[in-house]
Amino acid sequence: MTTHESSGRAGNGISRPRRLLEAVQVKNNESGSSKSKFGKWSNIDLDPTPPSQRIWTSWSFFAYQFSIAFSPTTYNVGASLYAIGLNWWTIFIASIIVSILIAILLYLNSRGSVWYHIGYPTIIRSSAGIYGSLVYIAIRGVVAVLYMAIQSFYAILPASAGITSSGLLAFGILWLLQLPFAFIHPSKVNMVFRVKSVLAPIGLIATLIWALKSSGGADFKGLSTSEEARGPALAWAFMKAINAIVSNVIPPLVNIADLARYGSRPSQTIPMPVGLVISKPLVTFLGMVITAAGYKQFGEAYWNLWDFYSSVLDKYWGPGARTLIFLAAAIQAFATFATNLSSNSIPVGSDLAGLFPKYFTIVRGQILCFFLAWACVPWKLTYSAASFLSFLSSYLCFICPIVACMVVDYWLVRKGNLHVPSLYSTNPDSPYYFTKGFNLRAFGSWFAAILIVIPGVANTIAPGSIGIAAIWPVKLYPSKYSDRPKTWECMRHTEGFFMEDDCYPEHLAENTVLDAEKGSDDGKMDTKKGMSQE
Repeated sequence: MTTHESSGRAGNGISRPRRLLEAVQVKNNESGSSKSKFGKWSNIDLDPTPPSQRIWTSWSFFAYQFSIAFSPTTYNVGASLYAIGLNWWTIFIASIIVSILIAILLYLNSRGSVWYHIGYPTIIRSSAGIYGSLVYIAIRGVVAVLYMAIQSFYAILPASAGITSSGLLAFGILWLLQLPFAFIHPSKVNMVFRVKSVLAPIGLIATLIWALKSSGGADFKGLSTSEEARGPALAWAFMKAINAIVSNVIPPLVNIADLARYGSRPSQTIPMPVGLVISKPLVTFLGMVITAAGYKQFGEAYWNLWDFYSSVLDKYWGPGARTLIFLAAAIQAFATFATNLSSNSIPVGSDLAGLFPKYFTIVRGQILCFFLAWACVPWKLTYSAASFLSFLSSYLCFICPIVACMVVDYWLVRKGNLHVPSLYSTNPDSPYYFTKGFNLRAFGSWFAAILIVIPGVANTIAPGSIGIAAIWPVKLYPSKYSDRPKTWECMRHTEGFFMEDDCYPEHLAENTVLDAEKGSDDGKMDTKKGMSQE
C-alpha cells in the first residue's frame, strides 16, 4: 500500500468517508449501537413508541387540534375567499361542514397509531406496501417542506408580490427564532400546543374587539366585490369554499399518526376532533369579521392579517399602538412556529427517518426541513389571494387519496389488525409485501382519484371525488399465523405482536405473565392462540 493510500485509511483499515458515515448513523439503543431489532427498515423513531414516551393525554390532543386553527393561514382562508367574491355566510357554513367531516376522518385515521404506537412512515406500509410506502412518504414530505416555507413567510408577508431586502431580513430573523423548535422531540412537544391554545385565541379575539370598536362595526355589504350568487352560481361558489377550506385542514389529517402514537388509547383522541369543530369555524369567522371591520375603517379589504396590522400602525402610530401590535404579532408568530412543528417539521422529520432510517431520526429531519424552507422561495407562492388558494387546492388531489387508502385499509380491509413485526420485513411472506413490495390496489385507487380531478387543478378551484375499490383480498398476517383470529382489533391487546415473535416486547411479556396468574377469563387476549376473550 502506498503512503497516499494508507493516509486515507484509519489504523483498523477503514477509510475516512466510511468512518464518517458510520459516525453519523442513528444510534438505536443505550449502548450506542446502530443495529435495530427490526432490521434495516427500522430505527429508534420508526419502532413502536415505548411506554415511557406515551405521555400525551386527552388535554394534549385537544390543545393540539384546537390551537392549530389559530394561525395566519386559517385566518387568511376566510378573508381571501372574500377577495374572490364569496359571501360571508357561504364561507362560514362551508367551514362548519368541512370541520365536521374532517373531524370524523381525523379520529378514524388516528386510531391505528394510538393502538399500535407507530407513526405515518411505518403505518403507511400496511396500505401501500413496504416499498410503495416510500412514494407516499416522499409526496407528504415535499408538501410539508413547501408549507413549512409558506407558514414561516406569513410572519413577514408584504402586500405586494415578491420580497424586499427588509422582508428577506425579517424572514431570516424569524427563521432563526423558530429554529430551536426543531430540536424538540415530538413526544415532548405537547406543552407547546398547550401554551398556544391559551395565547393564540387571546391575541386574535383582542384584535377582533379592537377592530370592531375602532371601526364602529363591520361592513360586510361593502366588502363584497360581486353580486349575490343565486342558483347554480351559489352552488359553485359554495363548492369553491369547501375545496379551499378542506385544503387548509388536510395536513393535520394526514399527519396525525406522527402525534397519535404518543397516546395510550383511542379515547384520549376524542377531544381532538372536538377541538377542530370548535376552532376552525371560529377562526374563519374571526378572520372575516376583522377583514370587514378593516374595510369599513381603512377602505380596503386586507386578506392577510399582517397587512391589517400594518394599516393600524399607519393610522394610529404611537407608543400604545406599537406595543399592542408588537404583542399581537408576536403571538401570531409563535402560533406560526407551533403550526410549523405539527404540520410541517415533524412530518418531514418522520418522512426522512422513513426514507433514510440509517441516518435520520425525527429531530435530524426537522433540522434539515428548516434549511430546505429557504430553497422553496415562498414569496413566489403567496403574492395574492388567488395564488394562495390555487396553491392550497393544487396538492389536495395527491394527499386525499392517501388518507382514504389508510382509513379504508385499517377499518374495512384489516378490521383494525396490524402485525407490527411484518411492517419492517421485506420477506415475500409478509402481509405488507403485496406485489414486489407495492400494493397495486392502493396505487390503482390513488391514480384513479388523481385522474378524476387533475384537469381542474391548473386554472381553477374544483371539488373532486375519490374512488376506492377492493380488487382482490389481502393477506392480514404472515403465513404461519394465518389461522389466527381476524376479529375487530384483536391485535391491539398485544400491540400488534404475537407471543411467538422473536422481538416480543418485554413490557408485554410482563403483562402476559400477570394475566396468566389472574386467569384467562378477564377479557384479555390469549397471546398463544391470538384469540380474543371479549
